Parts: sequence; structure tokens; C-alpha cells
Amino acid sequence: MVRKLDQEAAGYAAPEGKGFSMKFSRDVISVLRIPQWSKNLLVFLPALITHAFDREALTAAALAFVAFCLTASATYIFNDINDRESDRTHDRKRHRVFADNQMEPRTGYALIFVLLAAAGFLAAQLPLEFGFVLLFYIGSSVAYTLLFKRMLGIDVVVIACLYVLRVIAGDEAIGAQFDGIDSSGWILGFSCLFFLSLALVKRCSELAVLRAQTGANMAGRSYRVEDYPVLLALAAASAMASMAILMRYIGSADVAENFSRPQVLWLIVPLLVYWLVRVILLANRGQITEDPVIFTLRDSKSQICTVATVLVTLAAW
Repeated sequence: MVRKLDQEAAGYAAPEGKGFSMKFSRDVISVLRIPQWSKNLLVFLPALITHAFDREALTAAALAFVAFCLTASATYIFNDINDRESDRTHDRKRHRVFADNQMEPRTGYALIFVLLAAAGFLAAQLPLEFGFVLLFYIGSSVAYTLLFKRMLGIDVVVIACLYVLRVIAGDEAIGAQFDGIDSSGWILGFSCLFFLSLALVKRCSELAVLRAQTGANMAGRSYRVEDYPVLLALAAASAMASMAILMRYIGSADVAENFSRPQVLWLIVPLLVYWLVRVILLANRGQITEDPVIFTLRDSKSQICTVATVLVTLAAW
């Protein structure tokens, strides 16, 4: 009883039964950032491109997806622990579990260990090359948190590369290695520029919010409010360059060989151009305050574009 009173006097409450378990579960779900797992669907792209729809390939891709989800969550937790001080000064990020002192860092590190152990077990079921890509992803993510995120320009390049690593990992998981696909360079080029554009949009949206609110610079970043128009221009340039590569890919001999109606795929171009232009303009207005991928999941017009793109791909099949 005395110990409990001492804890309450110090500002801590002893965990009690079911209420504590439910809160801890909510905190764990929060730090996992499950909505971000949608990014890992990129590991299925090589299977789609190579038409590897046999049971073995799809099982391998599914294992790779789960392994990447667990690994990504581990890196998100590490990032949140490392950034908890700067997050406390951010209008939205201050509500994150570690910034809000809802979970101790040592608990976070325990979760990281469990997540990586589970991801390692799944990776062991896949080709060794997939494991190497996964390790490189972990190393790049840690380096981003500790170093690259504070380096002007390099941060967005690293973010784009982390997206591309998901595509490469999916390729290694099914052992396709883009065999027989002459346009593999176009696919990776499109991914690099497309996701570079999204990384730049994310920075632009953050700067737009700061410009409208306080005019201050970004905490924990090297960008200044005056960098905003340059970043926006780079985002638009990267987006349109990725569309040029996509059009080259649609016109390639490989697409003609693998799709019965390849000309239908051209409808994807205006859909993606519309979506990219809309996202860039909304970021310019400060109306995107989160990761563009998460924005897409919540935005009705983005959802329509996604569904339409899937339907066009099926129609071309």
C-alpha cells in the first residue's frame, strides 16, 4: 500500500489488470504503424510483372510481405524512440507513444527484438538473397534515423531507395530476378523517380504546414521554409519523369508479350498523372499533413484512382 502511494505521488500509476492490458495492446498497435504496411505491397510487384502466379511464387511473395511488415515496424519503433525528444515539439507527432511517455524505450527495444526475430524466421524460409536485401533495408533504415534524415537532399533519396528495396526484395523472394524482362531497368527507374516524388511531397507538405503556422524550420531536419518552392518543383519534375518511364515501359515489347490488350494500359497514365498533380497541389496548399501513402488510403478520390488502375490492368490482361 505504501509503495502504491509512493508511485502515485511520483506521478506513476501501477498497472492494473485488464485496463492496463488493453492500453498496452493499443500502444503496441500504435507503434507498429500498421497503415504503413500498405507500402510493403510493392513486394508483390515482381510476381505481377513476371506473371508468377503459381502457388510457390505467391507463397514466397506473401512470406516476404509479412517479413517486410515486421521489419518495417521494428524500424518505425527505433525511429520513434530516437526521435522522441524532437517529436515532443511537433504539433502532431507529440502524441506518439514514446514522445508522450506512454511506453518506455526498453519496452520498445524488446518489441524490436521480437519483430526482427520473427522476420528473420520468415526470411530463412526464402532465398538467401532476400535475406541480404532485408538486412540492407534494416541497415539503411537505421542509418536514415541516425544520420541521413538530417542531411539535406540525401534523406529523400534514401526514402525513395527504401521503396525500391521492397521491389527488389519481392523479386529475390520469388527468384525471378526479372529473367527475360528487357524492361526491368525501366521498372526500377520508374520506382526510383515515382517514390522520390512522394518523398519530396512529404517534405513539401510538412514545410507548407510550418509556413502557414509559424514560419519556423523543421525540427530535426535540414530544410528551411524558403526551400519549399524548390522541393515542390523537384517533386513535380520527378513525378512527370516517372510517367515518361512508365509510358516507355507500356510501349515495350515485354508488355506486348505478356498482356493480351496492352493498349488498354495507356489509360493508367492519365489516372496516375491526375493523382500526382492533385497530391502535389494539395501539398502546396498544406492540406496533406501525413505520409502521401497514408493520405491515399484515406482519400476517396485517391481510392477511386487506385481501383480504376487495378481494373484497367485486369482489362489489359
